[in-house]
Amino acid sequence: MNSQFFIDNIKRFRNNTKNYIEKGSRNTVWLSELYCFIKHGCSPDDYFRYEFYKKSDYERSRFITYRRSQRLIKKYNDPEFIKYFQEKRLFNEKFGDFLSREWIDCSKVTQEDFESFIHYCNGSVLMKPLMGGQGKGIYKLSESDLDTFALENNRDYLAEQIIVQHPKMASLNDSSVNSVRVLTFKGQVIACALRIGGKGAIVDNLHSNGVCAHLDLKTGIIDSLCINNKLEKFLYHPGSHLQLVGFQVPYWDKIIQTAKSAAMVVPQVQYIGWDIAVTETGTALIEGNHDPGHDVVQMIAQTGLYKEIRKLELQH
Repeated sequence: MNSQFFIDNIKRFRNNTKNYIEKGSRNTVWLSELYCFIKHGCSPDDYFRYEFYKKSDYERSRFITYRRSQRLIKKYNDPEFIKYFQEKRLFNEKFGDFLSREWIDCSKVTQEDFESFIHYCNGSVLMKPLMGGQGKGIYKLSESDLDTFALENNRDYLAEQIIVQHPKMASLNDSSVNSVRVLTFKGQVIACALRIGGKGAIVDNLHSNGVCAHLDLKTGIIDSLCINNKLEKFLYHPGSHLQLVGFQVPYWDKIIQTAKSAAMVVPQVQYIGWDIAVTETGTALIEGNHDPGHDVVQMIAQTGLYKEIRKLELQH
């Protein structure tokens, strides 16, 4: 852990203490967080996202914390195979059967080929850096931008056909492709959340002002308020003002099957967070994360998932 990472965590912890802890209790919250770190392995972010300051030790023991997540990654995600999730080119090649879209590697095409691909994709593509996450570096490129675009400066990118999402999903926020985050462990679906972009955003990440809502595993219906990166809760989407509770994601059975099938492709990596979009005809796999955000699927409904993980560990 580098010093800047440590300093940033301390700053966030101090700010969160002011926002979520009553003034008279602030002097003891530091000791409480230290205890939770030692016993449960929670990070400062975990402590507030899971509202550990309100929970009993038994309740805390049911959550996948930072340390517990790192243990799962170390034990079940083989370092030699996580490259298929770290580099987008390798991911697209490995999981091509699930993508439902065309793409090209910008390091391997000519300017003419690149422009032909954009034309084939109805005049616009999504540019994604080969490495990285949280939606960073992603941008939309149109034919009208080509006069000022230099392919030589974008060789470390992929160009992808833009996913046309199901109209029902677009109604939530039409500027971004809104996706379902599916957490799988040993090929089994553990939990799901719906990620929705903020108004005007082209990605649906919490780090880009998006919101998340919890999904019922059996039905794909939102059964919680949505939450943003500041842990604020909403009944209606802040941009579209659509009520989210009760919304049902289309093609739910297909989403679950896509996640389960994709989880079998690289069996050496067993603890994965999948992002899946919904189109008019089915699903489109966006990406898989070998370091799945353990907090996203738990902090929305304040439901710990570590017990389910432990059951699967003991069964196999």
